[in-house]
Parts: sequence; structure tokens; C-alpha cells
Amino acid sequence: METTKILRGVGILCAICLIAAPIAFAVTIALIPLWSWIESRFAIESLGHSGPAEWCYLASYTIILTCAAIIWLVIRRRSVI
Repeated sequence: METTKILRGVGILCAICLIAAPIAFAVTIALIPLWSWIESRFAIESLGHSGPAEWCYLASYTIILTCAAIIWLVIRRRSVI
């Protein structure tokens, strides 16, 4: 029974990671004005000839995963009570 709960949790986390990837891509592209501002303000290479830098995608993905994990934990906690 405990193994089933662990496998279910791992499955949910994998699904969250897979669903967050295309969302993070779209958010990164939508935030091109922000990346441009960061590049001009802080002199951090953000935009190249092929689009935003890798760290921009990673930042978006990390923020989306963090928000999704918090939402998942809140929902999980409320269902337990």
C-alpha cells in the first residue's frame, strides 16, 4: 500500500514536470521584453540571435515548477484534512 502511494506521487510529479515544460517555453517567449530589459539594465546576456538564452528558459521552468509544487502540496494537504 505504501509503495502505491509513492509510485502515485512520483507519477504526479513526472506529469507536472512534463506539463510545465511547454508552459515554461511559452512563458519564456512571452517574457522577451523582460529579458531585453534585464540585458540592457544588468548587462547579462539574455537574448541572442536565436531567442532567449538557456538561463531564461531554466528560470521560467523553475518558477513554474515551484508554483505547481506549492499548489499540489496545498491541494494534497486539504484533501488529507
